[in-house]
Amino acid sequence: LTLCSYYPLYPPAEEMNVNYETAQVHARFPVTPDVLIIPSDLRYFVKTACGCVCINPGRLTKGHVGGTFARIALGRVPSTGPNRVSPCLSAQIIKI
Repeated sequence: LTLCSYYPLYPPAEEMNVNYETAQVHARFPVTPDVLIIPSDLRYFVKTACGCVCINPGRLTKGHVGGTFARIALGRVPSTGPNRVSPCLSAQIIKI
């Protein structure tokens, strides 16, 4: 989030083909998102970082068995101060 980049690692691995001219234009986001959903093979989690709720729901299926998914409830809460207020009222990781 602090790098403001959709590409997870900078600089990228040598075997990764990245066009730096277009990456600077298309792979950056100028604002911090309220919710960032980043599915991966790593263990599921829900964490708040820099005023953003980061969710890794894991994989829906893992081989022949069920995996996990995320259930989130969003709602706008009025901000009373300079700090960011997350719109995420609740987030759950549910095992299948």
